Amino acid sequence: MEAVPNLLGDRVNSDDIVTDKDRWGYLKGTRFVGHDEWDQRRSKHVDRRRLFLEPLAEGLSLAADEKGRILDFWPNRFYEGPMSDAMRNDDDPEPWTLTYDRFTAMTMSVFMIELVESGLLATRGNGDSVDYRLCLPGGGA
Repeated sequence: MEAVPNLLGDRVNSDDIVTDKDRWGYLKGTRFVGHDEWDQRRSKHVDRRRLFLEPLAEGLSLAADEKGRILDFWPNRFYEGPMSDAMRNDDDPEPWTLTYDRFTAMTMSVFMIELVESGLLATRGNGDSVDYRLCLPGGGA
């Protein structure tokens, strides 16, 4: 498999992603973190040219529990819930939410994979859904 660059500009191939005994798949050399640490340090690991990922990162942080886990992730529920909360501003009416559509599904899935390949997110299959876990590069998970 040809290596592709991740958000950090590093080339990533399938050998760079490991799976632990709990079935979490993540970039070698990352560690699991809670949302507080992730919020404080993730910007050090995202290229400024990719600031468009910040609202997604904020939504993921809002969706994560104290250990940084997002269990039973459903893209449409996430997008209309925590992602909408992250993007809502003072001019939006109270019930305002983003609309989940095919374009959103496609782009969000690509960005989630980029976050995994950059060491900022771990993933595992969970039957009919998927789980995510917040990570940071620098130290074993």
